[in-house]
Amino acid sequence: MMGHVVRRVVPLLVLAGVLAAAYYFFASGDLAPRRDPAVSAPAAPIPVQVVTIHEEMVPLELRFLGQTEASQVVDVRARVAGHITERNFQEGQLVEEGQKLFQIDPRSIEVELLQARARLKSAEAVLEQARDSLQRQVDLSRDRATSQQRVDEAQAAYNVALADVQLQKAQIAAAELELEYASIESPVTGRIGQVFVDIGNYIAAGGSQQLATIHKVDPMYVRFPVTETEILRFRRQVSEGDIIAPPTEELELEITLSDGTTYPYRGRINFQDVKIDQSTGTMVVRGTLPNQEGLLIPGQFIHATVMGPQRANVIRIPQAAVLQSPVGANVYLVNSENRVESRPVELGQWSGSDLWIIEEGLKPGEQIIVDRLMMLRPGAPVIPVSDPPEPTSAAGQGP
Repeated sequence: MMGHVVRRVVPLLVLAGVLAAAYYFFASGDLAPRRDPAVSAPAAPIPVQVVTIHEEMVPLELRFLGQTEASQVVDVRARVAGHITERNFQEGQLVEEGQKLFQIDPRSIEVELLQARARLKSAEAVLEQARDSLQRQVDLSRDRATSQQRVDEAQAAYNVALADVQLQKAQIAAAELELEYASIESPVTGRIGQVFVDIGNYIAAGGSQQLATIHKVDPMYVRFPVTETEILRFRRQVSEGDIIAPPTEELELEITLSDGTTYPYRGRINFQDVKIDQSTGTMVVRGTLPNQEGLLIPGQFIHATVMGPQRANVIRIPQAAVLQSPVGANVYLVNSENRVESRPVELGQWSGSDLWIIEEGLKPGEQIIVDRLMMLRPGAPVIPVSDPPEPTSAAGQGP
């Protein structure tokens, strides 16, 4: 039994000795862990550049995806029948108004014209004879040497001869007009497309066959759709005074080409549809732009920017002040205690070269921080300065 007691007591005594030694070791003044006074001291305020929020009026640029189209499209057709004997242009070239495009064989029309002129000579001779006969009957009727019936018959013959002369003159005019139509000229200035009927083919009268198509490209039209939602929102903002817009005819139109370049000339809106397309929920708006140099081609996809309206009471802040995260955008403000406050904001359109329009989240008079954002945390003390501080070294500058 004594051996059993010894085996149980000895380990307990050893454990008690180890605990006592450990307590003595850590409780001694020289070996106890010391606290860093720099850690426990409060953080020094950081100087930061701030911008005071204010409302302003800024241009409102409405941007839409659109497409160019010719201001006039004319199908070239023949008015008289015959064989095509000439073509005086190259496909795709610019043709001038009045320029001769096609020539239809005019010989049959020239023969008809000669026949009509000959018939006119004959009709004029008959008219002269009828005039003399009528005069004789009138003279005889004064002496009561002829009856009234003969006078009436002479008068009727004269009227018929006069009408025949007028008919022949009309037929000559028609033949001359057909002879003029045999030379097909361009009705507008523009670019002519593919030829559908080659030289030597016979074409019927009445314009049933299309010879070519001319696209008038100066001025050029730009057509773009505007959704019903955009229309309603714009009208509501105008009625509430948030947007100040001039009359539609005073709005300017600027277009950007597919390669990102801006077209050097501006245009104006000249048409708005009177209804909403039920299949797309959009209304078509069309503008016109000068195109004297031919830089625009029908069918190009462009971005059309309507310029002229202005937004009132707009808040804009620098891009550097906005922090983006998966949950949204936020900014750092300086509160009344000169401490950092995080504020979520709703971003609007891009304005200028480096400014965001803020739709919600900020009020006039508040101060936002625009530098050293990576060094700050909500609640940290700061020293707001309106102008950027002079950098003492590269290490001291904020991001």
